[in-house]
Amino acid sequence: MPACYKKEIYLNLILLLFSGFSLFSQISVERGPYLQELTDTSVIVCWRTSQSTDSRVYYDLLLGGQSDSVSELSQKVEHKLKLSGLSPNTLYYYSVANANKQLTQSHQNYRFKTAPDPGSEQNIRVWAIGDFGKGNTEQGLVRDAYLDYTDTIHTDVWLWLGDNAYQSGTDQEYQDNVFDSSNAYGEIMPYMPFMPSPGNHDYLSVSPPNPTSSIDPNNHSGPYFDIVDLPTNGEGGGFPSGTELYYSFDYANVHFVSINSEIGSINLLKSSHDWIGTLPYFNPLASSFTSSPFTDWLHNDLQQNEQRWTIAYFHQPPYTDGSHSTETFYEVFMKAMRENIVPILEQYNVDLVLSGHSHVYERSYLIKGHYDDADTFDPNTMIIDGNSGYENLNEAYVKDLSKPDGEEGTVYIVCGNSASKKDNPGLQYPAMYYGFGCDTCCGSVVLDINGTRLDGSFITMGGRVLDEFTIHKQDSVSIVEEDEIIQSFDCYPNPFSEEIFINLKLKEKTKLRLELLNIKGQKIKTLFNGVQKGNDCSFVFNKKIKGLPSGNYILSLKMTDRQHIMKIIKL
Repeated sequence: MPACYKKEIYLNLILLLFSGFSLFSQISVERGPYLQELTDTSVIVCWRTSQSTDSRVYYDLLLGGQSDSVSELSQKVEHKLKLSGLSPNTLYYYSVANANKQLTQSHQNYRFKTAPDPGSEQNIRVWAIGDFGKGNTEQGLVRDAYLDYTDTIHTDVWLWLGDNAYQSGTDQEYQDNVFDSSNAYGEIMPYMPFMPSPGNHDYLSVSPPNPTSSIDPNNHSGPYFDIVDLPTNGEGGGFPSGTELYYSFDYANVHFVSINSEIGSINLLKSSHDWIGTLPYFNPLASSFTSSPFTDWLHNDLQQNEQRWTIAYFHQPPYTDGSHSTETFYEVFMKAMRENIVPILEQYNVDLVLSGHSHVYERSYLIKGHYDDADTFDPNTMIIDGNSGYENLNEAYVKDLSKPDGEEGTVYIVCGNSASKKDNPGLQYPAMYYGFGCDTCCGSVVLDINGTRLDGSFITMGGRVLDEFTIHKQDSVSIVEEDEIIQSFDCYPNPFSEEIFINLKLKEKTKLRLELLNIKGQKIKTLFNGVQKGNDCSFVFNKKIKGLPSGNYILSLKMTDRQHIMKIIKL
């Protein structure tokens, strides 16, 4: 071969080598990394690269360490790798790479903490945002107000309440308004996994409501579903849904249920696509809604749930009077949630329901049984506890676990103003205790759960704690069927004002102590301490409770080896 040809071949090889090197050196991370499907033993790391390449994640207990790794050789730009066999409740650091280079450098933000053992009790912090994906100044201020508020406290669960990317939930809108913008979440996503639900704006790129067309929910796809990676097979606890449309998971002693309020249909010819029952409200010719694959799953999931707390979240609220009103005739999705889904949630004693959609903040009393229009709301039968919920006023809500299923009550929250807002909203819905909305009124919800206590707060974009409430769970006893000594223990009236009567029926003579406690279980005063003969005995207290502030209390009946308690309310 002539020398000139050899020289030309060598030059081409050198150019090709440097060209390949240049391609590798130009690969960068364009989205993420972000975390999905966190459990007590696993997590999924997701990221997007500028060019197709292989995938690798290094992880270690030490910052900068690379003791473990997972990899995938297939070339792609959308990367998802699952890290398994992790230890519960443990902090790990990670980085993403390909076979040739590190794509992220060692940094404390590239970390995750696995969930604790399912059913365990410990402090849990939850952050919930709704209607946020606008990339505007308010979105950034709400984010920063929460980060300042939580400070060094770890965020265990981050809930998205829908309308995650305006205006239409396109991939570019997710990139601009959720991942990239200086007002978005690019800096916190590497260490704060999110558990989303979709909203109507996200669904404009999935299955827009249309009376002349409809897409089977089994075939729903689009940017939202491309971005998320959710537990469909019970990976994090809960009943397997088999779909990313809706799902559930456990975190410590809390069961979370992510519901899709957009899987309705208003097409009379596609009633099988209506999984929440919107069609009968839109078209009077449609048959009444009975069940769907979604409601069947919801029953199964809540029936098998054994966690102490249950929180459901979805986009379209059952009750609101904000930028949207559940009383507006065309709001058939909200109506369907109220009439068809809320009864299922209350049947299984869901404690808290979080929604968005209406660009305000609203928080209800502890209520039950309100499934129709606002003018049918009866406070005498539907409010379980009509107090403020404020712990510092001794008005926290107390859920009585001795009541039959469906009788304990639920608190409903609308938080659709984490970047969106509404000037001069009505805020007159009768089930709501608190409402907040204006053209600068934005914020987010924070939940702190520990054992038998749940605290909720609304944090404004200015960092102010505007609303707070507390729920306690306890067993109350009015009739004692299996006690060897006490046949009955009751008091009336309850709620009471000036005096209270207590009736006991004892099988035999016994020593007992009656005490008045606050809702934390701390003694306020002893009402009686002595011996009582068998059969019926009664007490009436007026002077001993004179001056007692209004609020929730616990009446404690103690004997040598047992105790019975009852919630009482002072008006």
